[in-house]
Amino acid sequence: MISDSSIKDDIVKCEESIAKILDRAVKLFKRTDLPELAEKWDRILKTYRSKKRR
Repeated sequence: MISDSSIKDDIVKCEESIAKILDRAVKLFKRTDLPELAEKWDRILKTYRSKKRR
């Protein structure tokens, strides 16, 4: 049987992965000279992090 702590650990890992993906996307857009996309994705990342803290 799956324990609650195991599920919570999986959720935390997934949340960390999402944040890493968003961060990598921002860096990629900056490197490829796509500042508008970088700004949009950076706002998404900041919003995601602020919502996750609640």
